[in-house]
Amino acid sequence: MFREILPEQIIMLLEEYVDKLNDIAESFKESISLLNEMRTGEARKKLADTMRIENEADRIRRKIIEFLEESRIDPGFKQDFFHFIKVLDRIIDWIKEASRELTVLPYLEIPQPLREGIEDLVEKVVEATEKIAEATKHTLQGNYEEATRIISEIEKIEEEADEINVNNRGKLLELADNIKPYTMAILIHDLNQDLEEAADSCEDAGDYLRAMLVSWKRR
Repeated sequence: MFREILPEQIIMLLEEYVDKLNDIAESFKESISLLNEMRTGEARKKLADTMRIENEADRIRRKIIEFLEESRIDPGFKQDFFHFIKVLDRIIDWIKEASRELTVLPYLEIPQPLREGIEDLVEKVVEATEKIAEATKHTLQGNYEEATRIISEIEKIEEEADEINVNNRGKLLELADNIKPYTMAILIHDLNQDLEEAADSCEDAGDYLRAMLVSWKRR
């Protein structure tokens, strides 16, 4: 269905775009690992790489939008597809925000229980981004049942991420007296929230993709 509607150029660009989404999440995860190994210089370089990949993804997104605007496809589908791209872009934006928090946050000074919670949340974000990329590619290939199955997995991952987010906020309250200066607690909260928003956006993208499948298969 999608290959019958969308120009091949857009399909190729979208596949490239979701690959970049994966790359951004993985790069962010690697920066956390490097910080834990006290390889600060390499971690900062990896965060810079994350920003660079984000710029590449934005360039691809703009190309997709340009081709969409010029394409002669059903206006309803075009609008739905515009919105889907916008939701995917939100995932990237939240990971970018988390990367910015990490550049100013003295990560190794975060109490260990909180660091572990943040890293658990990072794992869920990486897992969710991999799944939305996989579901998107299956959709483009016409494997709609497999895409729907993967979207259901994203919902479970987001529920797990939400639980981790709540636990992290609880730990932040418990350990607040051990965090100095107090502004650092705000940065930790913001980092945790950015990651939760990224996981939420993955679920939103999955929901929207499923709605598109249901709507357009009926036409």
